[in-house]
Amino acid sequence: MSTWDEALGELREEYLREAPERLARGRAALVSLRAGGLTATPDLTRVFHAFAGSGSTYGFPQVSALGHDGELLCGDLPGLTPAARVDALARCQALLDELQDALAAARGGASAPPPTPLPATPVVAPPKARILVIEDDPAAAEQLRRALEQEGFAVQAAHSLAVAQALLEQGLPDGLVCDVMLPDGESYGLVEGLRTRPGAEELPIVVVSVRAELIDRVEAIHCGADAYFTKPADLQAVVRRLAFLLERHRPEPARVLSVEDDPLQAAFLRAVLHSAGYAFECCEDPRRLDAHLTAFKPELVLMDVVLPGASGYDLARTLRQDERYALLPVVFLTTQGQLRDRLAATRAGGNDHLLKPVSPEVLLNTVAARLEQARFLHSLMDRDGLTGLLNHSALFARAEALVAEARRSNQAAAWIMIDVDHFKHVNDRYGHATGDRVLRSLATLLRRRLRQSDVLGRYGGEEFAALLADLGSADAQRLVDRLRAEFAQLRHEAPGGETFSVTFSAGVAPLRPGARATDWSHDADECLYEAKASGRNRVVARHAP
Repeated sequence: MSTWDEALGELREEYLREAPERLARGRAALVSLRAGGLTATPDLTRVFHAFAGSGSTYGFPQVSALGHDGELLCGDLPGLTPAARVDALARCQALLDELQDALAAARGGASAPPPTPLPATPVVAPPKARILVIEDDPAAAEQLRRALEQEGFAVQAAHSLAVAQALLEQGLPDGLVCDVMLPDGESYGLVEGLRTRPGAEELPIVVVSVRAELIDRVEAIHCGADAYFTKPADLQAVVRRLAFLLERHRPEPARVLSVEDDPLQAAFLRAVLHSAGYAFECCEDPRRLDAHLTAFKPELVLMDVVLPGASGYDLARTLRQDERYALLPVVFLTTQGQLRDRLAATRAGGNDHLLKPVSPEVLLNTVAARLEQARFLHSLMDRDGLTGLLNHSALFARAEALVAEARRSNQAAAWIMIDVDHFKHVNDRYGHATGDRVLRSLATLLRRRLRQSDVLGRYGGEEFAALLADLGSADAQRLVDRLRAEFAQLRHEAPGGETFSVTFSAGVAPLRPGARATDWSHDADECLYEAKASGRNRVVARHAP
């Protein structure tokens, strides 16, 4: 807690140092208002708004109360008669004087007020990732153990499949490194079984073996391994690959954008949200909001209402008119807490309405709840409802990212397009419910047989796609041909107990230099068309020159 106390203490001191300048801006706005016209009303409103929304945060509830009264008075100014406006401006003058006295007393106080408490979260060092090493060669196992422990992993060792199975029954590790040939059999069956186990679908699995043929690498991928290294393996490369696989499934810090023109309020929000591990950015000028949205890509927006040149409500309505931000959570942070203000926030498309000064606990709980809800909704939108695979638009978004990554790293990649043969006949003869079960069975086979790093999607109808990084079209063709043979052996049950089998055709295309995602998919689609035209139940591949 000391770090939080120190951060808040520094913000409090800065708050008190800047208070005279804020008061001076308020007095200047008041002089303009007394000279006639209402053009300076927003300036005076923002001064009172800043005090209202921050005083209690730093232990000065009287400052917040006086600022709140001033903000309400400013809101009434446009509708007052000239005589009533004179009285209201006199009251604003008195409030500025009272604020000056309260802040002077705070600066001269013998001790600082108690800081706003941060929600109690015990500071615990993150546990080491647990890696199970299955290796019967004692020397190789020891070298791998040392290499993994040097990178901060906790290592368990097993010299046989039986010992490994016993350890896995006690609980899943965070990652697995296994040799293929062990005293009591090959590890492919163990890997394949793990991929069907709940909770192990995304377990990083690295295979090492003395076998160096392409078919061995395909076999490893087919059973669900994520990487394959030939012995004698570069141990540092093995460790780097395992670390990469673990890291890619670690959720990135959620990105929170604050639209707030008060630097001190923004600093408070940054301190609270950083303490909880969020990435934070502040947009001080509403005119720059679009640039922040494009560059930062926030997952949640904290929106002040009183802003220079714009209302937070108007900004939120603008966001809701853009389909890119239709589901972006917007949480209003404002000093305005009356029923009409809450209704205005709802009409503007806000998800929550929090009153300043907001406590860290309320802020963090609200942000966490809204982010969880938004991520769940996005996951539903990205997934095909029948198969659970990525839908067409999400598939292409991943494809574009993979194209960019392949260009940076100069790695191979393959697009596999799959089409269920004579699927209309299945629907016509056995019914659409049975056809749906066939599609789900193919989706399940793809999930179990391909790596957790591979991108799987339902392209549309009975067409599926798989994007395989770091794999050439020759290897991909071998792999999908094994999937084709396995799928053809599955028996599907129709109403009445009749069983039948189905086949698929597939096209495989490598990622060509300079090709876009649409070009890549078109290449795979052409190969698929050739496979169907030449008799179906086969795989046609285009190989890189």
